[in-house]
This record gives sequence, C-alpha cells and structure tokens, in this order.
Amino acid sequence: MRVLAGRYELVRFVGRGGMGEVWEARDRLIERRVAVKLLPHARSDASGAALFFREARTAGALHHPGVVTVHDLGEDEADGTLFLVMEYLEGRDLAAVLAATGPPPVRTAGEWAAQAAEALARAHGAGIVHRDLKPANLMLTDEGRIKILDFGIARFVAASAPSSNVMGTLAYMPPERLDEQPGDARSDLYSLGCVVHELLTGQVPFQASGPVAMINAHLRATPKRPGELRGGVPAELDELVLALLEKEPRDRPASADEVCRRLRAAVGLPLEGSAASALPPVSVSQTVPAASARSRAAGRDAGPDAERNADRVAGPDAGAGRPAAPRSPRDPGSKSAVRRRALWLAAAAVAAGGISAVLELVDSPDERKGQSGDGSQTLPSQSGVGRATVKKPWAFSTSDEVSSSPVVVNRVVYIGSDDKYVYAIDVATGLARWTFPTSGKVTTAPVAADGIVYVGSGDGNVYALDAATGARRWAYAVGAEVGSSPAVADRVVYVAGWDNGLHALDAATGTKKWVQPIGNNLGSAPAVAGGVVYIGSWDKNVYALNAATGATKWTFRTGAEVSSSPVVADGVVYVGSDDSNVYALDAATGAKKWAFATGDKVNSSPAVAGGLVYFGSRDDTVYAVDAATGVKKWTFRTAESRFPAAGAYSSPEVAGGVVYIGSRDMNVYALDAATGAKKWAYTTGHLVGSSPAVADGMVYVGSRDRKIYALDAATGAGPA
Repeated sequence: MRVLAGRYELVRFVGRGGMGEVWEARDRLIERRVAVKLLPHARSDASGAALFFREARTAGALHHPGVVTVHDLGEDEADGTLFLVMEYLEGRDLAAVLAATGPPPVRTAGEWAAQAAEALARAHGAGIVHRDLKPANLMLTDEGRIKILDFGIARFVAASAPSSNVMGTLAYMPPERLDEQPGDARSDLYSLGCVVHELLTGQVPFQASGPVAMINAHLRATPKRPGELRGGVPAELDELVLALLEKEPRDRPASADEVCRRLRAAVGLPLEGSAASALPPVSVSQTVPAASARSRAAGRDAGPDAERNADRVAGPDAGAGRPAAPRSPRDPGSKSAVRRRALWLAAAAVAAGGISAVLELVDSPDERKGQSGDGSQTLPSQSGVGRATVKKPWAFSTSDEVSSSPVVVNRVVYIGSDDKYVYAIDVATGLARWTFPTSGKVTTAPVAADGIVYVGSGDGNVYALDAATGARRWAYAVGAEVGSSPAVADRVVYVAGWDNGLHALDAATGTKKWVQPIGNNLGSAPAVAGGVVYIGSWDKNVYALNAATGATKWTFRTGAEVSSSPVVADGVVYVGSDDSNVYALDAATGAKKWAFATGDKVNSSPAVAGGLVYFGSRDDTVYAVDAATGVKKWTFRTAESRFPAAGAYSSPEVAGGVVYIGSRDMNVYALDAATGAKKWAYTTGHLVGSSPAVADGMVYVGSRDRKIYALDAATGAGPA
C-alpha cells in the first residue's frame, strides 16, 4: 500500500480529473479520512510543480464552510509525485443531482445557489477567482450544505492577463474569457448565472450543435428567462439570472455578496446565510419531468459515474459542459455585438481549418471524449457541446456491476444494477429520467405494465414504481432475496423469492393473493400463459401452477437445478436446465416432447421465433434448434472467456431476423437468425450476463463493467 510522506495511506482510487488522480486516503497521524490529489510529473518539470503548489496555496488560503478545505501538500520523495490533501466529502455534485432527479424545487435551487454565492463572496474577497464554476464543482453534502470543489484552476486576480489560456467548461464560460479578456470576480458570477439557470430549468442557458456555435451563443445570443421554461419562478429570480448572464461584466451584479442577498430575497429565505439549509436534499426518486430530461440531454450524452464514489470525494472534476438552446441574438448594432461578431468570424475561420483547434481552445481532453474529469462516463456527465435529438449509441454508467436485463417501454429503458438502484434512462439521450434506491442488489429484470414498473431486489422486496416518475406505489416483502424477475398478467404480479415460494400479488395494491411453496431457491422467472404459471426451481423441477389459485397442475423433473426461465409458444414450454439440456414440454400436461443436449449448463432462457428456439449455453455456444423437433439448425461459438464459469448464459433477443445475445467473453453478438453467421460483435469491459432488449433500431444491454449500453442494432456501433 502506497504511503505519502510517511503519513497518507492511499486506500482507494476514486477517479482522474483536474490535474491528476484522486484517492481516498487515511491520515495515519490523526486517523481521519482524506482525499488526496496526485500529480505525477518529472522532477525536472519545475513549472508543473510551481503550478501545482500555486493551486494548493490558492485553495488553502480559503477558509469557509462552503469551500472544500485543503489540509496539506507536498512531494513524494520516492518518485517526485506532487500531492494535495483535502477534506473527504460525503455527498453528490449538483451535476449528478440534476441528472438523477431533474431540477429541484425553486426554493431549493435558490438556497443552493445562495450558498454557492456566499462561498464565492469569501473567495472574491480574498482576491481569488474560481474560473470553472459548474454543477460538477458544486458538492451537495449529506448535511445539505453546498461546497465549492476544485479551486484548482483558480488564479489570483493579479495573475490574470489577456494572454491567459481560455479555461473553464464551455457551457458555463463567460464571454470575456472566450474573448481572451482578463477575467475577474464577475466572470464567476456569469458562470453562476448559468448554474442557476440549469438548477431552475434543467438546461443551461444556451444550446448549440458544436463548440463554435456555443461560443457564438455566449457572445451574441439572449437567454430565455427561466420562468419561460418553468412555472413558479419569481420575477425577481428571473431578473437576477438575466443580470448574471449579461455579456458585459460591468452590467452584471457588483458582487457575489449582492447576488447571495438577492437570491435569498427572491425565494423568501432569511437574508442571513445559514451553514446548512433546512431544505432537504432532493430525493433520488423525485420526479424528473420528461421535458427537463430531454432539455438537459441537449448538452451531454449519459449518465452516473462509472464510479459513483468519485462524486463523493473532493477533488476530481466530475462533469463537463452542457450546451443548451441558442436564443435570439442581441441587437446587432450594439458595440459589444460588433466586437463579438468579429470574434465569431475568427472562430468560424478556425472551424473551417478543423474543429480540433477550437476544441483545444475551449474544452479539456476529457470533455472531448464525452467523459467526466475523473475519466469515467458519468450519470451526470458524459459531456460534449451540442447533441442531436436523434438516437445514437451511448453508455450509461452505474457504480456497480449490471447483471439485470433491460426492458424498453415508451422510449425509456428500465434496468437495475448491483449498486442497489433501479434506473429509468431516456433511450434518445442516455440520461436518467429517474433513479430509485433499494437496499439490495437489483439483479433481476424489471417488467412494465399499465404505467408501473415492477422489480425485485436483493433486499427481499418487490417494488411497484411509477413508470414516469419512479415514485413508489407499493412494496411487498417476500421474506428473502428476490432472485426472479416478475411477470404480470391479468392485473396480477407473479414473483418468486429465495423463500422457496411463488407469490401472486394484486398489481395495483401489492396485496397478496396467494403464495405457493415450491422447490428450492427460485431464480427462474415465471411465465404466464393460458391461466397457468410456469417456473423452474433449484429442486430440479419445472412447475405448472394454476394462475388463479397457485394449485399445482403438473411438474417435470430435470437432471439438475433449473435457473432458466421458461418461455411458452404454441402450447409448448421451452426451458433450460443445469443438466445441460433444453427441454420442450407440453404446456397442458408437462409431457416431454424433446430434449436437446449441450456441452454445459443452460441458464439462458430460450427465445422462440420463426419456428426456431434460440438459447445460449455455458459451453460458449449459441444454439438454434427446430422448435417442433429439437433438431439442431446451427451453432455459433463465442470466444473463450477469461472468466470462470464462462459461456453464453445471457438470454437471446430476436428482432428483424437477427439474434442478439451477450456472452461471458465480454461481447454482445448479433447473429443472422437463419444461419448463425456473425453480423457484428461489440466488446464491453467485462462479461455480459444481461439479456439484450431491442427497440427502434437500438440494442440495450448491461455489462459487469458497470455500464448499460445503447448500440446500433444494424452495425453494432457503440458510444465513441
């Protein structure tokens, strides 16, 4: 374990952002958790070291409840690595909050902004400008306090010069910085205005299709009042936001202290600042209006952090800029408009020579990749300047493995994660409409019916969630881990748990209708057809139960545990078993029609289409057999996996003459349904046990690399 200066024990890598890596660490001297930022550099790089220490001393000069505290700094004698020791924060940045829950209530938005303004006032009073203010640099702690992160690119005002490089995130960058003019405290106020606009409406003030267009919007366009985009915004707050977004610094409010007072007055808060607001943090299951989610999507691609913990430690840039819609330009006859029109033409000329030059000017390398500063794709912030409204590939990151399988309904992907959350993700943007926290891993697939999403959790509950908002309708305690995906038929939810029982619940209320003890550890998901529920059990049996009463109609015994979920088609039940066989059973009697032997366990649930049955096996093979006879039509061999218990145990999805399936070799495959020929393969970062869902030309699937992917169904193209 690495120890810096004989004192700071690096415990866990958090992320990469700002000027280097960020680690959770333990201060051995006083036994406390801290965050440590590392800056590897060559010992001969004196300028890099000077910049680092200047960053540290700048941040360390600030002492305020609204600014992250710097404890120490130094250089590691072993390899010359520079380090900065900061307080460890528990919470989420506002980019994550916005992406997860949408805009907070107006009064809450005003309180958060006022706290940020109060902290800025202290910094500005010390002669320090942040220059990169954005939601990702505003941490909402678990106590409800806003803290400004990463004054790491701030400079003393005296160090500002017209020749300074343009800094900051583009969607929040003041016009004077784009014009390479000296920045001062009023530059931070412009960025704060962009943040307040986003807190109130869910979108930043300007939207554009690319960085050059975004520059033009900042320089020339007039933003809409937040009240035009959302009801309930006081006129005083509208006026303040527009004042903060004035093009000329002299036209903005005089100080952050003034802004703080006006914010508090506008939303009816006491004029004296409070260390922690009485307003609670927004619940992660709070409604995200669809329009708000879409408007935020205009500026960034996708979701939560690959490591959500990066949101919980001071230090890394956790997000990047999000452009919003261009508005009507200012009066073209004004002096400032003429000056900025000239800059716009120059920017356009740069664009003609290649957009990379503009990107170098205004975006960090991480932003160009659509990543947050910690190097991960984030729930808040895959960034980028501008975003088309058409669907395109994306990746949505959770903070743990994704074993759950998606379901797509009404342009929303519903899926769980081992991080204990249920996610609703907009198919077009890859942004979270809402998230719902449970107390256990969500490894099962949700099912949606009549505007409700039903899902089981490892915490022993089945949840019914409003499909639009994520609000909980009801929860039913199974009594043990729910390892089975629910099925819904005739307003009844059927779900199995590791309590060895199959439960039938009223879909509207969650009231128990009946419970039938069967078998052992039910991981198979029930299938309902013709008034009968079919399910497999670890006691080696396949059961058929009366859907109305739970009474057993028949059982069929296989040679091993049955984790595969049955599928019913044309009066036949198809199901796999750990005895390496797939069985075709008469749905009415349970009589075996045929059995097909593979080389290993069949956990995959079959798919039936076009007279063929498709399934995967842990022998690393995908099979297609005749549904009537069980005769093999074709096989496809996946790559050998480096993971134990390898194979294709994902369940296939068949759409448009193509079979889509995941594999433990980390790939998602598209195979010709008639021949088994590979059309494409997309490689994720870990094994794929999630079963794909296909909708509107896109394939949605989870991976144990902690991500949910949206891939082009025709080409297999994934996120850039």
